[in-house]
Amino acid sequence: MDLRVLEVEAYRVYQRNQDNQCDIPFGLEGSEPVEGTVEARLFSSVYSTAWQVMGKSEGQCFQGIFPNVPVGSFGMEFRVTSEDHVASISVSPVFVGDLWLLAGQSNMEGCGKEIDVETPVEGVSCFYMGDRWGLAEEPLCWLQEAIDPVHWKVPAEKVAEEAKRLRRERTNGAGLALTFAKEILRETGVPIGLIMAPHGGTNMLKWDPAKRNEGGNSFYGAMIRKVSKLGGRIKGCLWYQGESDANESDAPFYLERTIAFMNSLRQDAGDDKLPIIYAQLAVHYSPEDPRWWNLVQQNQLSLEEQMEDMWMVPTIDASMSDGIHPDAKSLQNIGRRMAWQAIHHVYGRPSVLPGPRLSATEWNEQRTELILSFNGINFRLNAVRQVFGFRVEVDGCNQAFTGRVSEDAQKVILSFEEPVIGETSLQHGYGRNPFVNIRDQFGIPLPVFGPIPV
Repeated sequence: MDLRVLEVEAYRVYQRNQDNQCDIPFGLEGSEPVEGTVEARLFSSVYSTAWQVMGKSEGQCFQGIFPNVPVGSFGMEFRVTSEDHVASISVSPVFVGDLWLLAGQSNMEGCGKEIDVETPVEGVSCFYMGDRWGLAEEPLCWLQEAIDPVHWKVPAEKVAEEAKRLRRERTNGAGLALTFAKEILRETGVPIGLIMAPHGGTNMLKWDPAKRNEGGNSFYGAMIRKVSKLGGRIKGCLWYQGESDANESDAPFYLERTIAFMNSLRQDAGDDKLPIIYAQLAVHYSPEDPRWWNLVQQNQLSLEEQMEDMWMVPTIDASMSDGIHPDAKSLQNIGRRMAWQAIHHVYGRPSVLPGPRLSATEWNEQRTELILSFNGINFRLNAVRQVFGFRVEVDGCNQAFTGRVSEDAQKVILSFEEPVIGETSLQHGYGRNPFVNIRDQFGIPLPVFGPIPV
């Protein structure tokens, strides 16, 4: 008799519980009915556990649960022993670790050119769009191979042909997720499974949780279907989205819609404190009115103040592979910054601080100098010949000034030739493609913010 494994899949990552274990369900199918004892064990390159009796087989199929599998990488071996025969089969590698959901737009898909991409490593797996597990290898996102029709970009009868074409011809798709996962694996030793769910060009209305019941015909429904299929529990979510909302129609509602989305995701994932790490919008090579782009960026900065267990990473220093998509190296930097946030906030280990965030503003007595204080700095601000990226308006008029980093490298000082009198506002990163140069010693830039009154 031959055996086939129905439920355990090579490279799958099972979400660990609070005891750093997981009960792994499995299914076996024999080539013929058999009465016998079903046993299972774990093995690796250095050891194997004793065989454990899982139950009795009385037909062609058997389902069971391998209990209390610890965090790590294993092979799983199964055997069915009858009076006159022993049949066995194994699956390797199988992991117990953490699942991270990836959702949002094209920059979460990955749009960097396939040059100098991250190398794959065992211990980082991907649940691809086609509902299959495998070694996480760039590109991670293959929309035309998706199970869910909402991701298809051609009519159903052409999906298979288009998927084959892309496998032959695709030259971009490098992203941030593999860097993120490798950094966490290196720091914690916990295997990471990446669940792919993003789709380019999608605004928040397309991610509306009210479309949950549409299942694979909606982006939200398809995302939740994947989470449910993998057991319903995840460690956290990475989110990169907002470009499609940076317009007059959608930007005014961006914050409200995003908060509703995040609350629904946490409810459907069964964790009202689900960690969410997200990116602020980068630059966009466009001459269009920047106010809506900047509004979305400011709303993204506000999110981490308005919602608990959410952390933003800045991307305004990204170099671009085209007009709107950061290149592969910049996406890797963003993924690394996301990992630093996860290591600190989610895994509770000392790590890199989030980078400079404006904490206070103060005028000197003559109102000729505006002193900007920050928290989150990693050691000190980098020295610059002259500070760029800030915009100061008085009664709606842009003001000229010079800027410098303070001697202790903890503050920025903006100096004006004349006292600044009137209704004054401050902004950083104005425009769609601003020149900014305030970074700390880990290279993390000051986020886009404002305008705020000062």
